Amino acid sequence: MSAKLCNNISAVTFVSKYKAVCQPIAEQLDLPVENILGLAAQESQYGTGRIARELNNYFSLHAPAPLQRSAESPQGNASIKVATFDSFQQCAQSFALRYGSAVRSKRDPMAFAQALVFSGYNSGDAATGGRNGFAKYLADIIVAVRGRLAC
Repeated sequence: MSAKLCNNISAVTFVSKYKAVCQPIAEQLDLPVENILGLAAQESQYGTGRIARELNNYFSLHAPAPLQRSAESPQGNASIKVATFDSFQQCAQSFALRYGSAVRSKRDPMAFAQALVFSGYNSGDAATGGRNGFAKYLADIIVAVRGRLAC
């Protein structure tokens, strides 16, 4: 464990706060908990992103999504609708329902991230609305979250 990972108190707090919620979902999907936590950390900026804070959407799920409460256009962009949820747990369950079959048993961080690209979760290409290098970026965050679980 790197002291640098543990020195980011807000990231360690996020991981600690949501581990118990993510554990049963990870077990259901035969994944290490850090894969689910890492994705939530990346998509929500460790819980500080507006969509996470205001809409309880920690996985950046577009509407319609399973278990969503409603849908909202982020930053007034009417061409995009994101799902809103009552809780982190509901959002995590929605992710599992929508993408669980794509990521099931993808225990390696890079395999998990690549499965998300192949499933259409993120194209991995900014030209099509994704993030360039998404798979490597997410895999690196998952590794960091694994370290933060030990803090």
